[in-house]
Amino acid sequence: MNDATSFRQINNIELQIIITSFIKISAKFLAILDNLKSKLYTSIKHSTNRTNYLSIYLITDEQQNLLNEINIRNKIYATGVFFGLIKRGVFLLSIEGAEFLYVSNIFPDFKKLILNENGEKSTLYGNNILKKMVLYSPIDLKKKDFLLVLNEFHEIIGLGLSQTNNEQILDSKPSDLIALNLSDKGYYLRQQ
Repeated sequence: MNDATSFRQINNIELQIIITSFIKISAKFLAILDNLKSKLYTSIKHSTNRTNYLSIYLITDEQQNLLNEINIRNKIYATGVFFGLIKRGVFLLSIEGAEFLYVSNIFPDFKKLILNENGEKSTLYGNNILKKMVLYSPIDLKKKDFLLVLNEFHEIIGLGLSQTNNEQILDSKPSDLIALNLSDKGYYLRQQ
């Protein structure tokens, strides 16, 4: 059985879904997406194992040229950076996508939550983030803010959604919930 994957550029409907989701993080994403939209592709798997979610990949010009070569078209299984997926009409940014935008300095303005060592371990086990785990939170943190979750070494370990604002954090107890764990790098290890 051939489990190769075909790739096509995202269409206008998919682009609008991505834009709608990104605007919730920051209006600055409109200009960024305008530059990236020609590099966003979706995959079409040629196997019986299908999901209902549309995977979105960020593919470089060089990778695009390689994909267009006829002699390898049916031999590609994966390419580019997994940027996120569209699930029930909502785009969900992947850790890899967020890390690419942040590390490449394409979008350095993500709000960041820095965790202590115990917080890092707990988050990598899939747990939500409590006050006792937090070393740093943004001064302008608001409830429902999208967060990059970093360890003490400023390495991205996950994505979160704040459940409080910065003023409430100061008055909260160590066991109070600060952010939901949307996804974390420990997920890959837990799946093994």
